[in-house]
Amino acid sequence: METVGVNVTHDASFCRCVNGEVNLFIEEERLSRKKHDTMPVKTVMEYQESNFAGITGLEYHDYSLKDTCNFFDVIFKKKIPNHDYRTYDQHHFLHAMCGFYNSEFEEADVVVVDGLGNFVDEENHECATRWHVKKPTQVKLLERQVSSKFGIKTDRHDYWSMGVGMAYASISDYLGFGQTESGKVMGLAPYGKEDPNIKPFVIDGRVNSKLFYRTRYGANFIPYDYLPEKVDVRDQRFMNLAYRLQKDFEKWMTDFILKCESKNIVLTGGCALNCVANYEYLKHLPKDAKLYVEPNSTDAGISMGMAMYCWRDITKSTEIFPLKNLYLGPADNEILY
Repeated sequence: METVGVNVTHDASFCRCVNGEVNLFIEEERLSRKKHDTMPVKTVMEYQESNFAGITGLEYHDYSLKDTCNFFDVIFKKKIPNHDYRTYDQHHFLHAMCGFYNSEFEEADVVVVDGLGNFVDEENHECATRWHVKKPTQVKLLERQVSSKFGIKTDRHDYWSMGVGMAYASISDYLGFGQTESGKVMGLAPYGKEDPNIKPFVIDGRVNSKLFYRTRYGANFIPYDYLPEKVDVRDQRFMNLAYRLQKDFEKWMTDFILKCESKNIVLTGGCALNCVANYEYLKHLPKDAKLYVEPNSTDAGISMGMAMYCWRDITKSTEIFPLKNLYLGPADNEILY
């Protein structure tokens, strides 16, 4: 049986599994040459030529259902009529499935932390979740933390619910790197040092959202007098800002991960890509704990989690296929373009 997952948010991607094992995975940006591209048109157009039957799942949390249905009709259903289609709006759940099924674990606690996930009610998005997963498809949500929706309790200088991933992306944007290039802030942080004039980003386990105001697609940092009006990352004060952010991020993430009760821990979501912080967690975890960090932790991993979960949900198979390497593209004689 072949199952297919498609992610239409940023980092759009396509994944095909054959009998539960990943057979092909590719991001739209690899074909379109547009970084973090949305809507996997080029990859899906290649897929439609294959003419195989299976299950197709599509995750649509960043788009209206109407737009998604139009995408389905034009790209999928009219081109490949013999498919079973399933749509998902469970962003963190699919991140969790990607990480768990790529690990070697038969059961694990899965930690998902990113900038922003699905709506959980009329006022909040998910931003950090913990799950307990047992093969094949036993999943229990242990904890969910939220970030306020745009327009809800987001007046300047007032507290509002905010995730650590959004705070990190906001500082990355403020420093001129853009929200999707937070790794550059991680790289800048070692050049900084403790500075009493830099305000903390986390206070008593809660993101200091007084430093930000909510926008439609994230949040903007509110600079204060100590920071020069013109941003220059070569200025020691901005290096110190990055340093403070990284240290507070590591502390918050460590505390969240240490809530896990299983000895097997999976870490995924965009915040899992902070490799400096990942080493910090190992210092605090029990010696017999096993930590698996999902390499495909961006939203591109959504399609992979979807394809792997669909197969197990249908077959109830307990067979596992741990990720063996990071090359999941076509062979040299099967290039898609």
